Amino acid sequence: MKNSLHIVFALMLTVPMSAFSQEGEEIRKDDSIDKISLPRTKEDGLQVKVYTIDSISGDVKDTTTIKFKHSTVYIVSENDKDSLDPTEVSRERKKDLTYWAGIDLGINGFLSPSGDIDLGKENDYMELDYPQSRSLSINVFEQKLRLFKDYVGVTTGAGIQWNSYRLANDYTLSTTKDTLFAVMDSSINLKKNKFRTTWINVPLLLEFNTSQTQKNNVHLSAGVVGGLHLGTMYKQKYTSEGAKSRYKTKNDFNVAPYKLEAMVRLGYGSFNVYATYQLTELFEKGKGQELYPFTLGVTLVAF
Repeated sequence: MKNSLHIVFALMLTVPMSAFSQEGEEIRKDDSIDKISLPRTKEDGLQVKVYTIDSISGDVKDTTTIKFKHSTVYIVSENDKDSLDPTEVSRERKKDLTYWAGIDLGINGFLSPSGDIDLGKENDYMELDYPQSRSLSINVFEQKLRLFKDYVGVTTGAGIQWNSYRLANDYTLSTTKDTLFAVMDSSINLKKNKFRTTWINVPLLLEFNTSQTQKNNVHLSAGVVGGLHLGTMYKQKYTSEGAKSRYKTKNDFNVAPYKLEAMVRLGYGSFNVYATYQLTELFEKGKGQELYPFTLGVTLVAF
């Protein structure tokens, strides 16, 4: 918030008010509160007011005293919220009470078509090491349409997301044009075995706030997020006959080109947690196992 600089003259105030006026400047005098205001300029954004000593009010934060022979000058800094541009205040409040833009970090998982986290023996090559299966999102843009002040609104935006899936079992993934499959090679000892998908995301969320100040606000948003698949990377680190090796390839691995997921975001003040569940299959239909990704996470940094 910008502070106004209040110059207070007290005790033996001998300088006439006309001394503050310079040729060509506009000076306004308000006799009701005994002050002089110099116009605010766009360049410095500063408002200067001259008060008598008994007209000081407000939340005084700091005072500097300058003594002259026949007078004393007090330089007082205080919060002056009323001097802010109402449009600027509204814009800042709208930004503070929208909760998409920022950096999100989460844990990834898979659910079966029946909603079970146990994928079954036929899909055990897709079982995950959950602590090492992470999601990172950088949501760089947000925009909100107010429906009722800042209490209810529709939020959209854009972001980029990397979903990493660390495979728990020692299978090697491979793919043909129509099929994703896995093989186990007993001649290698896998140290890292993961694949990572990259997406461009666009949300459409209905957002609710309980307050018009971020500090005391409980906020909830729910809706859908659409995603465009940018690519998939598969990486392995392993030892074979005592020698360390790495393998990395980029392929689409039959991951579906688009996704649609449900999202819920909940928080208090600047703290925010979220959950997503993908409504569409991870892989193209008939070209991979029927799996539905989910993510549980927290916002690390809000923009």
